[in-house]
Amino acid sequence: MTTIIPVKIIDIEDDGCHLLIKAKFNGNVTGHLIIDTGASKTVFDTARLTPLVRIIPHKGEKIKSSGIGEGFLENHAGILKKFQIGDFEIRNYNIILLSLNHINQLYAKFSKKQIWGLLGGDFLKKYNAEINYKNKKLILRVCSLK
Repeated sequence: MTTIIPVKIIDIEDDGCHLLIKAKFNGNVTGHLIIDTGASKTVFDTARLTPLVRIIPHKGEKIKSSGIGEGFLENHAGILKKFQIGDFEIRNYNIILLSLNHINQLYAKFSKKQIWGLLGGDFLKKYNAEINYKNKKLILRVCSLK
């Protein structure tokens, strides 16, 4: 199965850019995600998604980050019942929640969109992602095991 998702390219500073896509959470709540090829893990904003997930108790494992903030960040694990990007639907997705306040404050300078999460390398690898900058598309593929 292959799904093609439109990408909006947001110019950042002089010569940089971020890739932005729309997503639906639990079938009815829409938010924006940044495709972050430099992030090893996919993370979602605690403030926006906590009400939509089932939190999984864990022993306070912390995520070390050099891009989102400094040092270790407080986080929570959860399960998102339904997560959809374009026609690409994922059910019972294990997620990491952490505060993206810093990202949203910085991003407010470039766009009026609130960021609900960052799609990282784990997600992009799992779904065999391909980014087509020229045509502004994210291509996701699920390989069937035959």
